[in-house]
Amino acid sequence: MAIIYSRLDSEIQLLAKYPKEVRKIEDISRVYRELKDGLGKEEGFFAFARKWRKKRQIKKFEKNQSSPFFAGARGERQVLERLCNLSNEYHIFCGVRIRLPRAIRYRGKKNLRSAQMDFVVVSKKGVFVIEVKNWSDEYTASHCGFSPYEQTERAGRVLWTVLKFMEIRVTDVLLSVQGNLRYDSNYRMVLVSSLGMINKFLEKRKDFLSENDVKRVVGKLELLCAE
Repeated sequence: MAIIYSRLDSEIQLLAKYPKEVRKIEDISRVYRELKDGLGKEEGFFAFARKWRKKRQIKKFEKNQSSPFFAGARGERQVLERLCNLSNEYHIFCGVRIRLPRAIRYRGKKNLRSAQMDFVVVSKKGVFVIEVKNWSDEYTASHCGFSPYEQTERAGRVLWTVLKFMEIRVTDVLLSVQGNLRYDSNYRMVLVSSLGMINKFLEKRKDFLSENDVKRVVGKLELLCAE
């Protein structure tokens, strides 16, 4: 089993939107069902107030579950479960946030200083930044802002900047949970994978780092995550 560091950033943010009974994503459907089942069982003088409160909670559940943020957190959870099946030679860092001391140049402009990374995977196979997208075709078509390819590339550039004193190469991977994102030649260094193929993608690559290199990178990432 792979070695996991920290928790999913998206999961932490998502769970903060729910009642305290929801401690992990798997609890969401159970608590939602219990709220709906309990609506018809309220009796007594204060039943109206309790029903009103439960209805508000149910609406909040339904609103959250239809949001892109929920889909994103669910997708990252699926990816983590898949990555956990890798051997203990793989170190999986979740929700890595890096802010550089100063802005660096990206695509001709000195405008890149920070990045949030869904996953950073470290093993003898190399260092991989993985950006996860659980986007529907409709959301992909309507999305505004950075493209997922640019997000992936920017994250990889920030991590490479942090590790370049070790002469460590970073591989940028865009993982499409729904398998509906394709390679974009405008971002030649961004490789595209899927939920079903990500482990094979990592395992089939040739060894690139020594054990000492892996230890140094893992140590650096642990320090960054602790800041």
